[in-house]
Amino acid sequence: MNNDITTIKPINVGAPIANINVPALKYRSGDRIWYAVTLPYRVLGKFIQTSSTKKKNQEIIKSEIRNRFLDSKHKNEIKDYIVEEREFTIPPVTLVSFDQLDFRSYHFENETEEQQNERFESAGSIAGVMVLPIDYEFECLDGNHRTVAIRELANEFPEAIAGSNMLLNIVYESRPRKIRQDFVDVNKNAKQTSSSINTLFNTRDRVSGLVVDIVEELEYLKTTTELLSTSVSKNSKDIFTINNIKNAVIELAGFNSQSVKSEKISSLFKDDHALEIQAKSKAQLFFEELRYNSIIEKCLSNRDKTPDIRNSSVITSGTGIIVAARVAGVILNKFHSEEKNKVQLELKKLFNLDWSRKSNLFTGNIVGAGEKILNSRDAINTATHVIIRELGYEEDISAENETN
Repeated sequence: MNNDITTIKPINVGAPIANINVPALKYRSGDRIWYAVTLPYRVLGKFIQTSSTKKKNQEIIKSEIRNRFLDSKHKNEIKDYIVEEREFTIPPVTLVSFDQLDFRSYHFENETEEQQNERFESAGSIAGVMVLPIDYEFECLDGNHRTVAIRELANEFPEAIAGSNMLLNIVYESRPRKIRQDFVDVNKNAKQTSSSINTLFNTRDRVSGLVVDIVEELEYLKTTTELLSTSVSKNSKDIFTINNIKNAVIELAGFNSQSVKSEKISSLFKDDHALEIQAKSKAQLFFEELRYNSIIEKCLSNRDKTPDIRNSSVITSGTGIIVAARVAGVILNKFHSEEKNKVQLELKKLFNLDWSRKSNLFTGNIVGAGEKILNSRDAINTATHVIIRELGYEEDISAENETN
């Protein structure tokens, strides 16, 4: 059938292939006709042809390549997400049909075909029914991993997808090269979210949720933390990025922020709520006392001068806050059984050190030529040990952090 709009006609009784009627919307986009339909998750996999994982020594027929191979890890992550998140959000799937589609539009009483065409051109879309053979298969243009994940859940854990429906956007296209181009276009226009956005928005991750709590509960962080970008711009009045705060929280929890992913810590928090509560308590103590560091106080009292103050200090850098948090972790572990006043006193000693870029404590480790901040692991470890010795504590941080 061609793409001309037609009225709905009854399906022939006794047709050799059984059909189903699916409510659909026909619309124009990019000089092509597209169709939008919804299907229940439980039957989604039956109508969509997906790619498989690449087998070892598999011979590839180049003329048949239209999609990338399946990444089992990514597919399983989607399955886990759907199972764990009751109110999950799954984007629509984009499909290709190699055959022209049998779409039959709804029409008004006494409406002529010409009037119907005018209605379509005016609105850009028209509602109707798509008639599909029950054994028809579309090829997946975008959403390969989502479809396979849902297909497997339909067999393994049907209650996780019960009652859910997927929006499908379908285009008729028979040109293999155009299909490949569509695949590239769909994927290259999708930009991954930044690490800062992930921290701010992905509060299902317990570490990110803890970080957002700390920022929202402490007024000075709430007003001076860059939430969206991965760095504080040169002339910004902000002090830290939300990921700077996150790295400090990870260090205070007893992990190396440069090597341990927050997902691993989040999983530990999920299994051990006491550990999560302890981590938040340490983070609150740390950032409450950080507020009274002389450099931070200057930034807060003279916001217009914050860029200059920040650019001449260590503690306002992402590297500096990691060092401070790592040392604070030693203090909090050493004095955890003491009264809060004792812990605060020890943290004050830490923050009363000279945290400028001219400080002898940091020259040659995290402060290099031209007072440039260095962020290598060796530089951070060295600076941490220097401060621990300066404060008179045992050097018991490296083994703990480097094994976690």
